[in-house]
Amino acid sequence: MRADDALPQSESGDILVVEDTPASLRLLASLLAKAGYRVREAPDGELALWSAQAQPPDLILLDVRMPGMDGYEVCRQLRRSPALQDVPVIFLSAFNDTDDKLRGFEAGGVDYIAKPYDFLEVKARVAAQLQLRQLRRLLAYQNAHLQQLVEAKAQQLLRSELALAAEKQQRDAAERESRLRLAEIAHLNRNASATVLCASLIHELNQPLAAILSNAEAAELLLARPRPALGEIAEIVGDIRRDNLRASDLIQRMRTMLRKGEPVHAELDLARLVRQVAGLLAAEARKRRIRIEVQAPDTPLAVCGDAVQLEQVLVNLVLNAMDAMQDSPGAACIAIRAERLHGEVQVRVSDQGCGFDGEAPTGFASFASTKPQGMGLGLSISSAIVQAHGGRLTASNNPEGGATVGFLLPAGAARGTLPA
Repeated sequence: MRADDALPQSESGDILVVEDTPASLRLLASLLAKAGYRVREAPDGELALWSAQAQPPDLILLDVRMPGMDGYEVCRQLRRSPALQDVPVIFLSAFNDTDDKLRGFEAGGVDYIAKPYDFLEVKARVAAQLQLRQLRRLLAYQNAHLQQLVEAKAQQLLRSELALAAEKQQRDAAERESRLRLAEIAHLNRNASATVLCASLIHELNQPLAAILSNAEAAELLLARPRPALGEIAEIVGDIRRDNLRASDLIQRMRTMLRKGEPVHAELDLARLVRQVAGLLAAEARKRRIRIEVQAPDTPLAVCGDAVQLEQVLVNLVLNAMDAMQDSPGAACIAIRAERLHGEVQVRVSDQGCGFDGEAPTGFASFASTKPQGMGLGLSISSAIVQAHGGRLTASNNPEGGATVGFLLPAGAARGTLPA
């Protein structure tokens, strides 16, 4: 089996749309086709099973309520087929209560889209599931490939230390190949054609997708061990699922902010959030040979805010710092400091990169960046989120080199709602 066989041969993806309402079926199929996907249509469950078995698709959009065989039964039958059991199924339904969603997940679905359709949401969910399927294929290939190497060399390993050294060299080569393949997928994700909303939303959505890629690489490294740590691998797969849900939630929250809606606010501990983000990005930091140092008190740093949005700001700042140090020689370190300061809570992220070109920015318009080839969209969006929480973003060049970017928020639980 060649590495190329493990990857989809096209970026578009083959989607089977199952919908018993002709108008909805035509509309959904037409919109997906315009987005660059190959689309097949099926008006009922029986035809859907026949079409899927004849040529397994990459993804199935499946209506729940259909005459005869409903969507849940179709999904259960798909899961019984060895050729179709791994094809992701996204349920479509006008019923949006918890029981319907639970039935869908119990039947084997991976996601749920409520009618009437928001096509931007449909595109984002479809793209996320296709990317996850692509990563699973790559992981399966790497696992099988590494297993073949271990089995082929097992007898030699028992006979001599020389054979052990040869096996290690081949395993290292396989791991290097894996990293190159993942870098290619990362490049494809960065150039995804999800430009319907705006460039800033694409930038924000790439953050959880980048975490998915990082976790996939960590899983591959664990699988390369002679005795894979299945518990750790299961935790990484859970992280991948969580980042997929976070990407979906990000779309809704970004839409809320763009239309000046009211964020979901609550009292939260910013020190704890800083530690969570440091843990979330630990694998990415190890991959880049960067050390993350966190200086935050054990006592809570209470602020009133939207946890998902503030987490996204922290992720942006830390990833920005990592990118700024991509060409730095020797050991690199990012320092994240959180503290109470005169009735405010301050978080600062310091790097040892190239710093800002000239004076540090104050307005944080797009194209202000510490990255050698960055567009500065992360700082622009982060500034908008912080301002929506009644705070402000700060930036400065460090005297010893590099830059420090941070933000200040009012301390304590706020009265009323966050600013829109």
